[in-house]
Amino acid sequence: MGNDRVTPLFLLRTVLFPQGLLALRVFEPRYLDMISASLRHGEDFGICLIRSGGEIGQGAVPAGVGTLARVVDWGGEAGVLHIQVEGQERFSIVDWEYQGQLAQARIKCWPAEPILPIPREVGDLLPILAELLGDAGAVRQLDASRAGMHLAQALPAPAEDKQRLLELQDPLERLRRIRTLLRGEGPQA
Repeated sequence: MGNDRVTPLFLLRTVLFPQGLLALRVFEPRYLDMISASLRHGEDFGICLIRSGGEIGQGAVPAGVGTLARVVDWGGEAGVLHIQVEGQERFSIVDWEYQGQLAQARIKCWPAEPILPIPREVGDLLPILAELLGDAGAVRQLDASRAGMHLAQALPAPAEDKQRLLELQDPLERLRRIRTLLRGEGPQA
């Protein structure tokens, strides 16, 4: 099966990008158990946008592409776990099913994108990146893929637009589409 692996899925109405940070409130027993196992065994889990169905209970259908997530911080109170996850690599779902209350998927991880410089045509995105990273110097160390992932994570856009950005495999095209979305020119197919 090549680089296929099986992972539990956290199904949400949001998108996680590689290198992106996402804060989550976890209260459903199935996800509390999944996060506990992840922390105990040091394993990532998948985060996927919900294509149909709801976040609570069983029956949600995941998008075909998601991102592996690693817990980088946690805390909580009675019955609620607060975690912050960082996006790792993207994956395609080969097949999936519910095992009890938890969706499990056989996934195929995507290779890393090529390291390309940020093109001049999207230079107007650099001040936004500097603000996001809190450091103008850090922007000079980013390639087009990492810059696009950071911008896409923070982009104030509908989840469906963000999912399309996640699924792109061309980092330069992702930057162009982010620029178009920020200019208010609508979603890009």
